[in-house]
Amino acid sequence: MNNYLIIGIVAGLCTALLNLSGYVGGMFGLGIILIVLSPLPLMIATLGWGSFTGLVAVISSGVALALLISPLAGLLFMLVNSIPPWWLSRLATLNQQNAETGEIVWYPVGRLLMWIAGIAGITSLAMFIPFGFSMDQYRDAIATMMNEVYKAERMALPQGTALTIDDLVTIITWMAPMASVLTVMFGSIINLYLAGKIVQKSGRLARPWPDLHQLTVPPVVIAIFVVSLILVLMLKGLPQQLAQIVMSATGATLFLVGLSVLHFAIRRSPARQIILWTSYFLMAIFQWIGALLVLLGAMEILFNVRSRLPRLPLPPRRSGTNGETEDRDGGDT
Repeated sequence: MNNYLIIGIVAGLCTALLNLSGYVGGMFGLGIILIVLSPLPLMIATLGWGSFTGLVAVISSGVALALLISPLAGLLFMLVNSIPPWWLSRLATLNQQNAETGEIVWYPVGRLLMWIAGIAGITSLAMFIPFGFSMDQYRDAIATMMNEVYKAERMALPQGTALTIDDLVTIITWMAPMASVLTVMFGSIINLYLAGKIVQKSGRLARPWPDLHQLTVPPVVIAIFVVSLILVLMLKGLPQQLAQIVMSATGATLFLVGLSVLHFAIRRSPARQIILWTSYFLMAIFQWIGALLVLLGAMEILFNVRSRLPRLPLPPRRSGTNGETEDRDGGDT
């Protein structure tokens, strides 16, 4: 028990210090990477040593921030930065035994993804609380921040550009909720994936690695996405921003399902790595490819696209370290 307490305390301190180091180092470059990866020690502790150890990490991270900054900062850090990763890691370790077959059934990855989307949405909604859900105060705060940044860095807009500071404020006001949702969602997914891989390598991961090629979610996600998209097009002001948060969370969920279908479709292709890296590169340049993956994810949920794909022959096998052959048709990517 003492070992579990020590591991939890150390994990919580690492989580708090990583986050604090990110803010001290600035919100760009290495700073944002440290902030995004700060829940990783907490998730490793929860996946490898259980929910109790993870809960100890949650408490110790809050206490550390409370002592270093203020009690309110510690409480907010626990609520926003520590409890959600702990909860996701705990869900990933849940299982139940089938009474008839005796088979162990683990918590579905699709439901876990829906939890991640929900947490990202709620966290992004919370950004409006300090402004009393007032769009004017929200926009004024962004304008003040932008002016301070430009003054502190002695920056100026390029000569000849048609953009003004007000234009940039308008763009950031519109994009910030969406960016918040995507950052929390993909940050949570990356941390959970890395934590799972690290704990698996250590031999402490009780759960078998899930087949991510079979990722799917219930059809209700499509309905919520369509309704929120319509509301974004129809509404203005704060209601539009709230609808945009829901649209971003559900759209990212469908995107990941579509990406899973893409991985499944080419899993046996000899050119699999080339196709994947080319796809990622093109997605970074042409954002409309992401919209196609959202559509593909919706089609998979409604029409089970995977079952209609042709089964390609297995790629050539390669020799393993123990002299046996290894199948490259894995389900971990």
